[in-house]
Amino acid sequence: MMRRRIALWAVCGLAVACFWFVYGMAAGPTHNLGRSPIVAITAPVALLGRQAPLAYYWAILLNAAAYALLGLAFELIRRLVSRKPVH
Repeated sequence: MMRRRIALWAVCGLAVACFWFVYGMAAGPTHNLGRSPIVAITAPVALLGRQAPLAYYWAILLNAAAYALLGLAFELIRRLVSRKPVH
C-alpha cells in the first residue's frame, strides 16, 4: 500500500513537470518561467536549472524523484502519527 502511494506521489511530480514543460513550450521563449516562484515551488528541480542547464527529460525525471522522496517522508510521518494512541 505504501509503495503505491509513493508511486502516486512520483506520478504527480511527473505530471507537474510535464505540465510546466508543455506550458513553457506553448508560451514561447519570451516568457521567463525559470524565475517564477510558482515553478520553483511546484517543480523544485527548476532551482537546479538556474545554476546548470538541465535537459527537459532530466528535469522531468528528477522532479518525479523529488516528489517520490517527498511522498516517502510524508507517508512515513503519516504512518508514525496514525499509530500513536490519542488520549
